[in-house]
Amino acid sequence: MKKILFLFIAFVFIQSNAQNDKGAVNRMVSEFTKSLESRDIDEHFSLNQYCLGTTEMLRLKDGSMCVSKGTYYEVYIFWKEEGRAMIKKIDNCGMYFSLPLSNSEVIEFIDLNRNNLKEGVVKKYEVENPENVPAKSSKIHSCFREFQFKNENNSFRQTYNLYDLTNDSKFKNINFESNNKLEIVALQKMLESLLSEMEPKFRRQF
Repeated sequence: MKKILFLFIAFVFIQSNAQNDKGAVNRMVSEFTKSLESRDIDEHFSLNQYCLGTTEMLRLKDGSMCVSKGTYYEVYIFWKEEGRAMIKKIDNCGMYFSLPLSNSEVIEFIDLNRNNLKEGVVKKYEVENPENVPAKSSKIHSCFREFQFKNENNSFRQTYNLYDLTNDSKFKNINFESNNKLEIVALQKMLESLLSEMEPKFRRQF
């Protein structure tokens, strides 16, 4: 009897955990952006930040625990509605209530720099190797930033490894300066500051 109970609990855990993977996050993001577009909000963008293999255990509103299956993903969606900039957070464990931003600085930055955000691609970490042998990095970096931009005329995506913005190898990254001058990286830094301010205000919908 105990064995059957254990197997049942394990089955329920696995089934519930399976809802907390990357596919579940993508479905929630798609569902929400479609709801925006159904209200004629065709211009929006999102930031997905994650570190491969990093998991999180989070407490939900009903007191239960949610464990991310595999990598933990945090997606932030930005749009403008009735003249006000808005943000919504989605992660492996569900959606958070939408919140207004204090200003439209981030959205205005995108409007002014859309072409540069599209064309300015972060280059891979590259070294000038005087020994003419492969250079090994001192650390393993697996953290990424993934942007998705959409308006009624143009949609595009940018993804890069945060390692490509560093000089952490035995040999210096020859793309370090050019990468860190890109508008997409400037946007990332703006969002880091903004999310630090907004994070304590997020509340789960369920």
